Amino acid sequence: MLGFSLVASSTLARPAAEAPRLPRFAQASSPEFSDAGRPRRRQGGGSRGFCLIADKPPLTALVPDSSTGFTLAQSPSFWFYLPYDLTERHSVEFVLKDGQDNLVHRKTLAGNQTAAGIVNLRLPASVVLEMNQTYEWYLLVQCDAGNPERFVFVNGAIQRLERPELQQKLATLTLDAHADLYAAENLWYDALDSSATRLRDTPSNKVRKNWRTLLQSIGLGNLESQPILSCCVVE
Repeated sequence: MLGFSLVASSTLARPAAEAPRLPRFAQASSPEFSDAGRPRRRQGGGSRGFCLIADKPPLTALVPDSSTGFTLAQSPSFWFYLPYDLTERHSVEFVLKDGQDNLVHRKTLAGNQTAAGIVNLRLPASVVLEMNQTYEWYLLVQCDAGNPERFVFVNGAIQRLERPELQQKLATLTLDAHADLYAAENLWYDALDSSATRLRDTPSNKVRKNWRTLLQSIGLGNLESQPILSCCVVE
């Protein structure tokens, strides 16, 4: 049965002593963040409360409460619960920065009519994480295209590990067993991606049970019934 230890992910080292920063967004229509440090957060609180939707959970990154985790993937996936339909009114901006606060990748998604639910933002193959380096990611949702002050965001960290012996072991296992091994090895981003992809593409009672157990292990069991949508490659 899937389970997830939060010990290693909660102690994921940051590359600098200062608190993580939110990026400045170049577009005039996007909100400007100061360079003051902000803590990582997996659930979004809307600016001045404008972005909350009645009877729906808030914008949520599917990560442990520390908002940190590990991966083996060169170009990993990030999973989020979006309580909004992605239309011209609601746009999404994803930002990835390295440990020196340099911009690695940024992409805006808007107006593609994706319904509310759990979405996967997958990095393109051209964006490759370096081994043992910590990256900060940010997801911002513009709640009202006509008012740049109405937005909500989540942010966190990811680190790619080098585990060749584990890669060899994965090659001998079935796809159903991958998520279990990732969870046992404390590779949160890979465990989640494997479990969510299986549930979306080949759902079964066993896969649903594993999905429920995985989300409950990080305190996000309230999202287990949310639909998993086919979206999006961050190109």
